[in-house]
Formats: sequence, C-alpha cells, structure tokens
Amino acid sequence: MKRFLFFALVLLLGGAALTEAIRSYPGYLMLMIGGDAGKQIEMNLWVAVGALALGILALFLFFWLLRSIARAIEGGFSRIRFGRSRMARRRLTNGLVEYMEGNWARARRLLLKSAARSDAPIINYLAAARSAFELGYRDEANELLAKAEATGDDTQLAVAISQARMQLLDQHYEQCIASLRRAMQEEPNHPALLQLLRQAYHHIGEWNGLRELLPRLEKHANMPESQLQQLELEVYQHLLKDAADHKDREKLREIWQSLNGRWQRNIELRNQYGAMLHKVGDDIEAEKHLRWILNREWRADTVRLYGHLSGADASHQLGVADGWQKEYGENADLLTCLGRLCLRNEIWGKARQYFEKSLLLRSDPATSAELARLLFALGEKEQAARLYEQGLLQAVSDLPELPLPGQGSKLLNARAS
Repeated sequence: MKRFLFFALVLLLGGAALTEAIRSYPGYLMLMIGGDAGKQIEMNLWVAVGALALGILALFLFFWLLRSIARAIEGGFSRIRFGRSRMARRRLTNGLVEYMEGNWARARRLLLKSAARSDAPIINYLAAARSAFELGYRDEANELLAKAEATGDDTQLAVAISQARMQLLDQHYEQCIASLRRAMQEEPNHPALLQLLRQAYHHIGEWNGLRELLPRLEKHANMPESQLQQLELEVYQHLLKDAADHKDREKLREIWQSLNGRWQRNIELRNQYGAMLHKVGDDIEAEKHLRWILNREWRADTVRLYGHLSGADASHQLGVADGWQKEYGENADLLTCLGRLCLRNEIWGKARQYFEKSLLLRSDPATSAELARLLFALGEKEQAARLYEQGLLQAVSDLPELPLPGQGSKLLNARAS
C-alpha cells in the first residue's frame, strides 16, 4: 500500500512538472527533408517528444510480439518433436514398474512399445526379454537379447548376465556355465558373474570348480562372511565325501592336507574326515582325529564312531575312552563305545557290564544286538534270543496290532460274544 501511494505521488508530481514545462517552454521542432527545396515539417516540441516516445514503445512492442510468436512456433515444433519421446519414457517407467511387480505380459507390451524411441533401449530389451522368458516365450526372449546386444558396443556384459540368469532358471546349467565363462574372459572378477557361476556349480555338484572359485568369491563377490564360510565348509565336505566314495585314500589325505589350519581345526570338518578315513579302511589315522575332537568337546556321533575303530593299540584306545567317562560322566553312547572296546581287548565280563548299563540308560537296538551277540557267544542263548527280539522290535517300532497265534482265538471269541 505504501509503495502504491509513493508511485501515485511520483506520477502526480511528474505530471505537474511536465505540464509546467510545456507551459513555460512551448517551443517547436522543424524537420527539413531534401534540402532547401525539400519538404519541411514543423510541430510542437512536446508533441514531437511524445510521438518519439510512442514510436519507441511501438517498436519495442513489435519486437516483443515477434519474439513471442517465434517462441510459440519453436515450442510447437518441440512438442511435436519430443512428445513421442516423453511418451516413450513414460511407457518405459510404467513397464519397469510392472516388471518389478511381476506383471510380465503388461511389462513386455509397454517395454516393447517404447523401445524404438527410448533413450536407453537396452533397458527395454533386457527387461522385455526377461518378461518374455517368464511367460514361456523362449525364442522371443533370445531374439530380444540379440536386439539388446545390437544397441551398442558396451552391452555384451549386461546381455551375458541376463542370458545366464535365464539359463540358470531353466536349469540349463552347462549352457549357463559356458555363457559365464565366455563373459568372464573380459570381466573375470565381476560380482554378478561370480555369483551366477557359484549357483550353477552348486546345482551340478561341481565342487572342484567351486573350490577354485572361492578366492575370487571372497575378494569380489560381496558375500556375507557367514555365507562364504558355510559355502567353503560345504565344498570341503563334499570333496572329502567324493574321495571316500571312490575309496581313494590318497586323494582323501591330499584334500585334507591342502586345507589351511583354520579348517583342519574345524570340529565339524575334522569329524567328517575321521568318518571318511574309517570308510576307506584307515582306522589308525581316523582314531587320532576322533580322539583329538573328543579330548576337546563331547560329541555323541563321534564317540559312537570311535567304538567302531580298530586303532593302533586297542588297550590304549580303551584307556582313552575310559578317561572320557571320568570327564563326561556315564552316557549311553559312551558306555556302548566302552563295551565295544572291551570286546576288542577280549574283556568279556566288563563289556557285558558296559552294554547292560547302556541299556538301562537308553533302549537302543544296536546296543541290544551287541549284548545279544556277546551272550550268544558265552552260551546264554535264551537271553541272547530275548535281546535280539527286543532289539528288532525297537528297530521296527511301527508294527500294526494284529492277531497272533495264541491270541487270535481270544479276540475272535470276544467278538463272537
């Protein structure tokens, strides 16, 4: 409001001053055109000043109008030129949203419609190829991958990753591995390639390939430490098992010796190595490893296996196991192990006591069979037969209730009455 009053006051003062100037200095302006014989124009000075001001204003308005018209024409051409591009970008955005939501048919349609005018057609073709793949259009997916690769010189890696993912989902593992190996000739440490190769190797059980891949996975694949350690443990477990399944004692030892100290101290892996040594017939070496474990921590599966081993010194083996009884207390698995070691040392009475104590703590078919076998050899055949029967019934616990000789007639009589 103050500003408006100020400008109004200025205009009033200016108008008054101009009126006074026109009255005080009337003057006139004369223009000569063409010399003395030419045309002469005379006018009031202040009319001439006003005409000049109006002319300048008209000239300014003329150029402003021309500029506005030019801008309007240019804007029209821009809208015609770039309208389709904006439509393509909008379709690309909507297509990617549908793609992320798993609406494959709609995503494929929107992405293909906008591909021709897209600023980054490789995105359209790669996402459309995956959408076509999910819809079951394998040939179309391959064609779209080819189009994606043709969009530029630096698209081969992205296309190779997309193709490998589809081959992995299609369970074409050998083809997937071949595609990844070709791509890794250019990018040997690319995280996505390494992860896909890991998955493909894992699916086909290519444990040697996975073992070779482990150092690069650790450095470049951005895997969580826990996941990497679990994978490494799984690889070593399968390598040990494969060697044992082929009865290759030397290969088994070679794999174990190639492990670093951290993995050789791993209880789970060392326990499996002991079991595999027993499987290939190397009980003496297996006994050392299982003893190393049980001297450090209690494992029921380890002590059960220890009772099966024929160590280098059966008497020493029994003494070691007896020491565990003092450390870990009386346990059914340990008592059965001690009973077997007593048998190996031909201490029949003590073996019997251990088996009987074990059965008091827990009914177990294997322990029943061991005691029955011992009693039969000692001549106590009736008691051995009862134990064999008990052990068999424990092993087969889901027998249905059916009539048996000596029982069936009673059941039938009861039903008849």
